[in-house]
Amino acid sequence: MNLIAVLVFLLYLIAIAIVSYYGAKRTKTVADFIAASGQLGFWTYCLLMVGCVFSGMTLIGVAGLGFTTGWANVWERIIGPPFAIAFGTILIGHKMFKIRRENEILTIQDYLAYRYKDPKLIRFLAGLISAVTCFVYLIAQYTAIGVVSVVVLGIPYWLGATIACVIVVSYVMTGGMFSTAWTTFIQSILMIAGVIITVPLIIHWVGGFETLNVLLANVPQLQSVNRGVDPNFLFGKFLSDPFAPADVPLAGWIYNITLFGLTVPLGLMVAPHVVNNVLTFRESKYTRWSPLVMYLVGLTVILLTSIAGMCARVAWASGWIDIPSLSMDSVQVKWSDMAYPTIAKAALPEWLFIILLPTILAGVMSTTDRLLLTASNNISYDIYRNVLKPNASEREIKLLSRLVVLLIGVTSLYIALNPQPLLAWFVWSALSLMVNCFFFPIILGIYWKRMNKTAAISSMLAGFIVTAITFALFGKTIYVAGIPLYASVPGFLASFIFAVILSVVKD
Repeated sequence: MNLIAVLVFLLYLIAIAIVSYYGAKRTKTVADFIAASGQLGFWTYCLLMVGCVFSGMTLIGVAGLGFTTGWANVWERIIGPPFAIAFGTILIGHKMFKIRRENEILTIQDYLAYRYKDPKLIRFLAGLISAVTCFVYLIAQYTAIGVVSVVVLGIPYWLGATIACVIVVSYVMTGGMFSTAWTTFIQSILMIAGVIITVPLIIHWVGGFETLNVLLANVPQLQSVNRGVDPNFLFGKFLSDPFAPADVPLAGWIYNITLFGLTVPLGLMVAPHVVNNVLTFRESKYTRWSPLVMYLVGLTVILLTSIAGMCARVAWASGWIDIPSLSMDSVQVKWSDMAYPTIAKAALPEWLFIILLPTILAGVMSTTDRLLLTASNNISYDIYRNVLKPNASEREIKLLSRLVVLLIGVTSLYIALNPQPLLAWFVWSALSLMVNCFFFPIILGIYWKRMNKTAAISSMLAGFIVTAITFALFGKTIYVAGIPLYASVPGFLASFIFAVILSVVKD
């Protein structure tokens, strides 16, 4: 165990506890707990959006993706998470500002109930589906911090994941949205600074940016000679290309479109823990410049993280580092997900490497807290108060919210203690459910007057059912005329068809 790293870890937790305490003192009402009463300032809102999207998936999963496919998935960095938060603010936040102020809308389920004049059924379905998707997404966050705890702290996977769970559950239970927003503000700064400081040093360690690209092009030969594997192992011959041919899964250009041009950006745009953020900022003028700020900051973080993964790939292929496996019982964490902490440990001075822990921990917690709060609000506010017991008191709602936070936090941790072997795929499957359930009911509801209640409910259910069946039968990839597509496509088409046809027929 690295005692200095443990000390840094404890100092980080103390700082977060202090910030969350003041957030808890600010939380007086249900509106405060759920949406900070729409009072977040410009930078708090911007960093809340960045923090809730750029998570353990970014700092672990995206680096792993960079290790696996190099530049062939660069489109995920350009039109993925940065696009989602920027255009989510433009397309949803700007349009919703006046509506939410006039109608006291605190969650996206409030909006759906208002837009489709259905205070019960659509709210119940949307709240339930939202809670399920948040729960799935949460599991990946605990997996990420468990992985990093092993490499950086030298403590067991289960202990790192459990500590993270205890801390984030505690401050979400006490402070709701104010604690979440303020802690995410701090955590986002830590995450951004950590990536910007460490990745350039890692690039320098492998010989600079130009050398990195030369080595990427030579990975097929390097990994064949130094590692004894096939030259095209893990997409070796496509690492320095912007995409692979259409018949190649994951790195192929058509697969890029269906996963990184469709599922990731649109799924994140309407993901419950993201879209509810657009109901929290104080002034409509924030929608002018916040999208640009969020996009540029997000693009910088995700590109640098991906490049760290590429550096790890050339270092491994050259024989400079070994990427460890992390096995727990019968489950093995994906090998490439260890890329960023492994290359950092080799390339950085020890004191700087230790800073990587709060960097990744901040990324994980800044998403985990928002997911917990969203899922809790879905159950306590959207379903319990607005569907099952409209006369419930504020005290009752806040108590139930805190109990749900505890229950969801503990149960998702329990599943994460038997981690999924593919972190990125697990997150992308959750995003598939999000885009196929919520994109058309929200976006068409805002911009198309003919969209109606029947179309919205049918679109939501069709998207959920078809997506679940497709993944159960075919896994993450389907083939059409021999061309691989990401498995979210059938559910997206089903959701679209039901939304449009029933809007026209029932108009």
